[in-house]
Amino acid sequence: MLIILLLFASLRTLQGSSISSPLPNGLPFSTLDFRDTQLEHLGQRSVNDIVISCFATIFACTWSAIHPNIPAPTDCWWTRFKRQVTTMVCALLAPEVVTAWALRQRLAAKEIMEEYNETVLKDSIDIANIKGRPPGSHLNTLLGLFKDAPLLPSSQQGPRWTLAHGFFIQMGGFMLSEGGRPIHTLNWKWKAGKDVQLLHNIQNEIIDPPRLTEEDIQDRSKGDAIAKTFILLQTTWFIVQCIARWLQHLPVTELEVVTLGFALLNGITYALWWHKPQNVGRPVFLELKTQKSPLTIAESDPIPTEIHPSKGSWLRQRMRRALDEQPLWALPIMIPFTSLVALLRPLFKLIEIADIPNVDSSHLRVPMFYTACESELEDTSQWAMMVIGVLFGSVHLIPSWFLDFSSPLEMWLWRSAAIDITAGPLLVVVGLLAHATICIKEWHRIIAISLAAPILICIVLYPLSRIILLFLSLISLRSLPAEALQTVEWTTFIPHL
Repeated sequence: MLIILLLFASLRTLQGSSISSPLPNGLPFSTLDFRDTQLEHLGQRSVNDIVISCFATIFACTWSAIHPNIPAPTDCWWTRFKRQVTTMVCALLAPEVVTAWALRQRLAAKEIMEEYNETVLKDSIDIANIKGRPPGSHLNTLLGLFKDAPLLPSSQQGPRWTLAHGFFIQMGGFMLSEGGRPIHTLNWKWKAGKDVQLLHNIQNEIIDPPRLTEEDIQDRSKGDAIAKTFILLQTTWFIVQCIARWLQHLPVTELEVVTLGFALLNGITYALWWHKPQNVGRPVFLELKTQKSPLTIAESDPIPTEIHPSKGSWLRQRMRRALDEQPLWALPIMIPFTSLVALLRPLFKLIEIADIPNVDSSHLRVPMFYTACESELEDTSQWAMMVIGVLFGSVHLIPSWFLDFSSPLEMWLWRSAAIDITAGPLLVVVGLLAHATICIKEWHRIIAISLAAPILICIVLYPLSRIILLFLSLISLRSLPAEALQTVEWTTFIPHL
């Protein structure tokens, strides 16, 4: 359905009708404005064409481009759908943070792949890669298109891991089981207890190394390379159109500027998640060895279903804490503030402001925005998130001096919101790094609070700024200038006689 929608949007963008306006009587051709004369040879588009093209691109960047983690085997359809909608809203309000999430998973996947091959397969010989080419190299990927896969993995300990394996385990792709009944999800080794570490269980011969190949993982994915390539072509085509309009001095609408930011980050996100399987519905069960089983689960034991011990919703816990700890006069302030923080909690999880629960023996899935990054990699991802955030904000800020706003109020609202989303990531990352380097002493707490205050204000105002930009981009369609409905004359870019 998405491919049909994108194809329809592309065709609607390409089609147009010529504008024919007769010359005024008695007016010589030389007195006409050259730009008006040039517009007569250009096609015309409608507001519907702009809306369909932009909405199709935004939908592709916020729904189809997301690669969620694997749900628990006990999750119902509504629970899975609710998480995907939550992720889409986060991608709509803070797409650069989703790109940073993809970067953290990509960095961790590379570390997991290398450590598994060096630790678990250190004594094995992989015949498929005996010539020294790394298993995840682009050359091997290209050669694999023209070579049949072996019937069995070449190593007795299972196949060499690739980036797909590194992504798969971070998604909660491996589940420890006994007699076909799930016990808990398995992680690599970071942010996890020893009993849920895949490496620990393999080294202690509690389970066998997984025999899952990269082809098996990609077979579980709901998104293939053709669908990803088509979406990338659609977003790339949209970017090319915007650049071509600027080169021909044709105005770009505010909605197209907003969509341009999504399209730019979508390319980066897809590149980072290219090897990550998409929309996998079930994990792979790894059975405990009977003779090495450290525990026995009775038939009457209930299967855990929660990501963490059930103590009520996160909002309910914060409300109870506010009622217990705060004086009565502070409740009119604390209750609305706590509700606002609860609404923004998914964004807090993405930037790791909130405490993301680690994977332990009660988990049947990993957290929604989970990554297995080490602390060194998290520092790198924070700097990368700052760069990505500034880049995304600049896409909205720089064109604001070339947009045709309907009123000065809309212009200043747009620029203020664009400045906030541009400077916000810079302020948050610098504040977090500065706060981490401060020794927590009595007199340093004042500095810590002074750093935390602008960070919190920035986080609270950030979604508001994003909503303002989206709202202004939609209401700007009510009064577009005539030139905004002109299409690009592509023949000016093609050499011809």
